[in-house]
Amino acid sequence: MSVQRLRNIVNLAVPRLFRQIAGGRVTCESEATLQLHLGRIIATAADLEIMSERETFSVELEKPLRGAGGKRGRIDVWFRLNDDDGREWRCAIELKFFKRENHREPNNRYDVFKDMARLESCGDVADLGFMLVATDHQHYVRQDAYSDATSDFDFRHGASYAGGTLLTYKTGGYGEPITLARDYQFSWAEGTTSLHYILVEVSPTPPGA
Repeated sequence: MSVQRLRNIVNLAVPRLFRQIAGGRVTCESEATLQLHLGRIIATAADLEIMSERETFSVELEKPLRGAGGKRGRIDVWFRLNDDDGREWRCAIELKFFKRENHREPNNRYDVFKDMARLESCGDVADLGFMLVATDHQHYVRQDAYSDATSDFDFRHGASYAGGTLLTYKTGGYGEPITLARDYQFSWAEGTTSLHYILVEVSPTPPGA
């Protein structure tokens, strides 16, 4: 049940963050600012979820990942709950904040799937994962179609991905093909203003599975 409690924290924190942005309480003009405010609200949401004085909580931004092969990059937001029985429950969140003005749209779409693949592979440090994408550009949300060269990387509203499907960036030179282990349905949040967001739950593969 503690994985559900991690899910509760994220599902409370993320909509609250975007309501604060829409209402003007906070201003987010960069991924770093979004990360900072999300970490803050997650800490508040965790306080509401903790039910016992013996339970503990911690959150880290830019948590480094390490393994037998050395460094594996960083997780944007990582937090954990320790329950009454001493069990540790951990959640990893990757963030992307795409501005219309940055002109990297096809590459950005590739990067989202790359981060989802990283989340699937971090079962040694997380019991639950989430991919959060925010943007002021409708091209990611409801574009009619993408070019054949980059159309594999599609997380528009209503799009889906079947686990095991090979995704290829056909223009070459940017990234290796990607295959995700699980099925995904992409549904952007409704009722947002100029800043749209999508939150995708990702289940990390346990070590040795």
